[in-house]
Amino acid sequence: MQTVDVAVVGGGSTGCSILYNIAKSGEKSTVLLDMSTQLATGQTSRSTAVIRTHYSIEILARMALNSFRFFKNFNDEIPGYTAGYVESGLLIGADEASEDAVRQNIETYKKLGIDSRILEAGEIAQIEPMLKADDFSIMVYEPNSGYADPSTTASAFASAAEKLGARFLFGTKVASIERVGDSYVISTSSTDIVTCKKVVLATGVWSKPIFDRLGVRLPMKVVRHPVAILGRPNEYRGVRPVIFDFLRSAYYKPEAKSEVSVGSLGRELDTSNIEADPDNYDQGINYKEIEDISRSVSEALPIMASKGVYKRGYSGLYDNTPDQQPIIDELSSYGYPGIYCLVGLSGHGFKLSPEFGRIMASLIQDGKFTEYDVSVFKLKRFEEGRLLKGRYQLSTVG
Repeated sequence: MQTVDVAVVGGGSTGCSILYNIAKSGEKSTVLLDMSTQLATGQTSRSTAVIRTHYSIEILARMALNSFRFFKNFNDEIPGYTAGYVESGLLIGADEASEDAVRQNIETYKKLGIDSRILEAGEIAQIEPMLKADDFSIMVYEPNSGYADPSTTASAFASAAEKLGARFLFGTKVASIERVGDSYVISTSSTDIVTCKKVVLATGVWSKPIFDRLGVRLPMKVVRHPVAILGRPNEYRGVRPVIFDFLRSAYYKPEAKSEVSVGSLGRELDTSNIEADPDNYDQGINYKEIEDISRSVSEALPIMASKGVYKRGYSGLYDNTPDQQPIIDELSSYGYPGIYCLVGLSGHGFKLSPEFGRIMASLIQDGKFTEYDVSVFKLKRFEEGRLLKGRYQLSTVG
């Protein structure tokens, strides 16, 4: 039996960021529960971890900007730790259908202070000569974007939280959460029982069974997301820009010294009726997926057609909501005051994790977050028809 003020369930990048920010705010009586034997072994470990501010919904762009600044200055924010951030730049190549939306987004970014601009034709080859740029109607460049190491980041948040007094329970899958007076009793699949005043659910793709046991409907679909890793030829090695290819609904993330990770930007996720079981799904990548991914990267980066080599692949999972945007809420209107949730991250989790932690710590400590209106992310928006719609048809872009 452990008695604490706040229990965080979920040891991925989001849960660890929440734990750190709660501890940083002065709350010393905290514990994080995770069903694995170590942190960040779930979907955080399968994130491609692109850090960017290019979103088509203003509030998400704000959140992304604050998170980007945290990643960029990680050692200043958490002295002695690193997120493994690499500043590679980001190129966004859009088709005609998205051109107006791109231009509207750039105007929003100017107001927010985001460094993002539309490129002239001659500039593209200077930034990435390997890209077949004439396929795109318009191209945008974010020079400061890049990628980080998700497992290292989660561990840094957790270690910093532990120094501030946070505790951890591993191998503890939540079996039930029951309200007893003004507290909650969390029973687990092990012998651990936690009594607390407040609970934070940062449970990702494993959220639905917990919500079902609470009797709260969670409109979330668990969707498989395949990623292929290809070897890059000598001419295309080193630190190169990440590329978002709207035309082919694909992204290309050059990393290490000689590889490129390729995945989907999510157009097909909107119509897919296939839901994955997070405890039993195909974690590999099949021949058709390899073929489709190879075709996309070969068309966009012709040098990969003749010299790129498939090396390996894997599949992660997204916890998608109907509008592909997160749920940030306290479940008081469902009869559970003091239970908070940050779920349904829809592929945005890692890149926004620093800001997610800051928001949730403020909600828990102060009962509100005042910098901008996060009530738009409430769970009841789905019942009330107030879905958050971006300007793009690519769900992963946002």
